[in-house]
Amino acid sequence: MGHLAWADAFVITADSVSMLSEACSTGKPVYVIGAELCTWKFADFQKRLLERGVVRPFTGMEKLQMTDSWSYPPLNDTAEAASQVIRALAQRGWTIRTRWFP
Repeated sequence: MGHLAWADAFVITADSVSMLSEACSTGKPVYVIGAELCTWKFADFQKRLLERGVVRPFTGMEKLQMTDSWSYPPLNDTAEAASQVIRALAQRGWTIRTRWFP
């Protein structure tokens, strides 16, 4: 995470969901290389990030425009993912214990 804090922008290959997710958690510009070569699973992820304004395709012209910065609310979907898991478990009659001590 320290390396992410030092960067002004990121250029990430499209085949790594984890690297993209980490870069997108910063709110800093993220350029994606090779999205057009991705399989459907990665392509859908790229499309959603692009629609949210979190990433932009890397075209090679960015070197000239790196001073043009944009920002977005940093991605942090952990709380939403946890809520979905809790709802899915509740539909099955399960509950998650949030306090371990009486």
